Amino acid sequence: MATDSDATATMLIEPRIRPVGTGQVRRLLPYRKRRMIGPFIFVDLMGPVQLAAGTGTDVDAHPHIGLAAVTYLFAGRLVHRDSTGAVAAIEPGAVNWMTAGAGATHTERSHPDDRATDRLLHGLQTWVALPDEAEDGPARFEHTAAEEIPTERHGASTVRVAVGNGFGHESPVSPSSPLLLAELDVADGSSVPVDATFAERGLLAIDDGITLNDTPLPEATLAVLEPGAPAVVGGRGRAMVIAGEPVGPRNIWWNFVHSDAERIEQAKHDWTRQAFPTVPGDHDPWVPLPT
Repeated sequence: MATDSDATATMLIEPRIRPVGTGQVRRLLPYRKRRMIGPFIFVDLMGPVQLAAGTGTDVDAHPHIGLAAVTYLFAGRLVHRDSTGAVAAIEPGAVNWMTAGAGATHTERSHPDDRATDRLLHGLQTWVALPDEAEDGPARFEHTAAEEIPTERHGASTVRVAVGNGFGHESPVSPSSPLLLAELDVADGSSVPVDATFAERGLLAIDDGITLNDTPLPEATLAVLEPGAPAVVGGRGRAMVIAGEPVGPRNIWWNFVHSDAERIEQAKHDWTRQAFPTVPGDHDPWVPLPT
């Protein structure tokens, strides 16, 4: 649910539990009262969940159009495979950016070397709605290692610019439109100001103990920030800044995002008859179209 807040934010969005693959996530966006923040149209928190030895995370082959899927982990490891032929293991602090464009299919699974041990999985997946000129463009995949992500100290706190531009740094990850995805690791007695460069901004508390302008922000809560208003993140713990310029209204249904509702209807038809590109070596089983 969403709740009213003080002048710190225009809205606080609380997570809703949703099933994904063999597990579940805490979903923040889209929400009926707030569909997007800049181009970000979808935000899921994975975990934190303790996976027992002999189990794993498995999200079978599924399609996308009109968006870029962005994965960022805090703990654990996943293997991404997609219809461009890309195969990449992602670890904490790294970034996977998959542009679906006119159509892409992918899977996400626990690393085979991890399935025999107990381990923690914790991460974030967002979808970025592509600008008009890229909605039906070619699919592509980009993996950026953790050591390539620019990091800056703010007193005892740390800022990592995962995607886009912010805090005086530019990520090597190529965004589809002006945006910022950044991890803040805030220490006691330190604080990090969030500038008002972008028209729309959100702050997602990953851990309990985060404050926004000295107001506690509960774990897994997304604060939609007042445009142009001062915002200072304090307390102790991790948070993600989600910000950017709007790309215009978008339709969203299941895994499909597009400015043209008819394009989504076509994607439904294409997936049902398996006309999407397939994931080499990992396309069966595939997730059927929801009814």
